[in-house]
Amino acid sequence: MIFKRRRREVLALGAGLAATLLPTALRAQAATIRIGQNPTDTFGEGYYAADNGAFEAAGLKVTVSTFVNGAAQAEACAGGAIDVGLGEATELANGIARGLPFAIFAGGSLYNTTAPTTALCVGADSPVRAARDLEGRTIAVPALVSLSSMSVKAWLAQNGVDLAKVHFVELPQSAMAAAIVRGTIAAAHIGEPSLSGAGSTLRHLATPYDAIARQFQISDWFATRDWLKANAATVKVLVGVIYQTARWANEHTDASAAILAKYAQMDLDRIRRMTRTRYATTLEPRLIQPVLDTAFTYGGLPRALRAADLIVREK
Repeated sequence: MIFKRRRREVLALGAGLAATLLPTALRAQAATIRIGQNPTDTFGEGYYAADNGAFEAAGLKVTVSTFVNGAAQAEACAGGAIDVGLGEATELANGIARGLPFAIFAGGSLYNTTAPTTALCVGADSPVRAARDLEGRTIAVPALVSLSSMSVKAWLAQNGVDLAKVHFVELPQSAMAAAIVRGTIAAAHIGEPSLSGAGSTLRHLATPYDAIARQFQISDWFATRDWLKANAATVKVLVGVIYQTARWANEHTDASAAILAKYAQMDLDRIRRMTRTRYATTLEPRLIQPVLDTAFTYGGLPRALRAADLIVREK
């Protein structure tokens, strides 16, 4: 009954958006948007809006496709397979630096040092106690050029480590804990749900995201500039739904957990035990710039970029 009530609340919110945001042309004919998402709390905000009927209530016809990561979404968007995606600023900025016409149009998930959803982990009995202990050892990250790897490098450097003496490898999040226990790697940057699911086998060594900033934007809603320009009225409605969904998800974690369990095919109790993502309700360059600066400093970007130059705002 609680979930049904929450669903009615979101539908009502969507109806309100439709009344205030939806142009006459869109009321007459629903716009079709192909959206890419990852089956995680950090990158799955669109699942909540789709499952709760918020897109439909606002007059938007949406199809949601699942991708393994933001880089795959960016590739699909560049090739015209999807219209809209949700990815890290590092991935998007690399595409932009290579000439791809991506732009950020809405804020996604947020990092806050008070409720981290990732950590650099070592084995429970590991001799590694400080950053310098990782010299000569191997650290696993989800991708070698990513927000994750850049944050770990920043944390190591800030703690006096010679990065040339640390070896990085790519591993899926789901394989990291087992690799640490086997001794294949010394540490890994692990996010939810794998982080809370590892239990007593791991020990948290640090929260590398703090080396970027105490608060910043982890994920960003993006599309090509041509699509955003050609669909300006639709984008305005979409942004309204995204932020309305963000406010709902921030307040109703039990209801959103049930939706996440469905799309990520995860145990509901496991989701309830993990640290949940908070979502942005505005788009602020100051929450993206630290990510770009860190990526450039540690080799994740070929040139410096301004967050304000990556943003297109709805009109």
